[in-house]
Amino acid sequence: MAYLLLILVLAALIYLGWRMTRDSSSRQRTRVIGPDDDPEFLRRLGQEDNPRP
Repeated sequence: MAYLLLILVLAALIYLGWRMTRDSSSRQRTRVIGPDDDPEFLRRLGQEDNPRP
């Protein structure tokens, strides 16, 4: 009976470890927003920094 309980606990730990590693590998990476992705930055850049003659 003790061996059966030990096997169930080990199986549960292995399953939880497998699920945690699988979830972390499929998670999306954070995306870095650059100046060309920011429309407000481009709008401000076009207005004040480069005045047209």
